[in-house]
Amino acid sequence: MKVENAELEAFVIAAELLNFQRAAEKLHLTQPGLSRRIQKLEQTLGVELFSRTTRSVVLTGAGRHFLPMARQQINNLNGMLDSIREVAEKRFGKIRVASIPTVVCQAFPSLLKTFSGRHPNVGVQVFDGNQDFVVRHVLSGLAEFGIGVDPGEDPDLTFTPLLADRFVLAMHKDDTLAARQEITLQELQATAKVRLVIGGRDSGNRLLLEVLLGNAALKLRWFYEVEHVSCILGLLEAGVGCAILPATALPTSSGSNIRAIQIAAPEIKRTVGVVRHRSLSISPMASEFLDLVTRHLGSGTVSQ
Repeated sequence: MKVENAELEAFVIAAELLNFQRAAEKLHLTQPGLSRRIQKLEQTLGVELFSRTTRSVVLTGAGRHFLPMARQQINNLNGMLDSIREVAEKRFGKIRVASIPTVVCQAFPSLLKTFSGRHPNVGVQVFDGNQDFVVRHVLSGLAEFGIGVDPGEDPDLTFTPLLADRFVLAMHKDDTLAARQEITLQELQATAKVRLVIGGRDSGNRLLLEVLLGNAALKLRWFYEVEHVSCILGLLEAGVGCAILPATALPTSSGSNIRAIQIAAPEIKRTVGVVRHRSLSISPMASEFLDLVTRHLGSGTVSQ
C-alpha cells in the first residue's frame, strides 16, 4: 500500500476546512484535482474519509480516526526534509576525521574552536591513532579524510603534503644537553650517559627512526620504552631521559619543562599532510574543516 504525501496533504487541508473549493484554492489545485487526490487515498486505504452531500462535507468515523495520523506523517516528513536542508546548509550534522595524535594534540584544539564558532551544531568525531590506523579509517570510509604522513603508493589514496615536521632531541630543561644548540646522532651514540626514551613498536615515529639508523649504520640504546607520545612527554617533564620526537609533538605552553635541540646530522623529518580516498567525496562541512586544517598546517604554525 503506497500513500503519496500529496494525497495526505490534500486530505488534511480538506478535513480542516471542510470545504473542497477552499481547500483546492489553498493548495493551488482545481477542485476536481483535489477530489482525485482524496479519492485515490480512499481507494488505497479502502475506506471513505468524507461524507459528501451537495451542501456539505463532513468527516466519516474513519476520517476522524485517520486525521491525526495523517498530520503526524506530514510533520515527520517535513522534519526529515528540514534536517536534510540543515545538513546541506552546514547548520547541523557530524563530520569524521582521522589523525595521528601529535596533530590532534597541537593543532586540533584551536581548529575545533574556530570550526565550532562557525557551526555550533556540527559535531566532529576524531579518530586518533598511528599512521596505519589513519589509513585504515580513510580506506574504509569511516573517516572523510585523514591527517598523517605519506602512505606511499596506494591506488585508492591521495596525499597532499602540508608540513615538513623535523625531529628534535627533547629533554628536561635542567638536563645538561639542554644548553646545547644541536647534536648529531653519532654524538648521541657515543654519549654513554644519555638515557633515551622510545615509543612502542606500533609507532610510526619509531619505524622511521629505526629505518634511518639502519641506513646510517648507527645503533642507539633505548633505556625506556612506552606506547604513547603523551607518556614520553610525561617522563621528560619529570626529568627522566631524552627522546627523539617530531617538533609537532612538543608542548607549546610556556609552563612546560621540556626543551628541544636540533639534530644536525643526519637530519630527520617527516612530511605531514592530508590523506584522502581517491574515489569518495566528502561532505561540505568536512570540506570546510579540511580547509581550516590545510591553512593551519600549511602555515607551519604547529612547528617548533
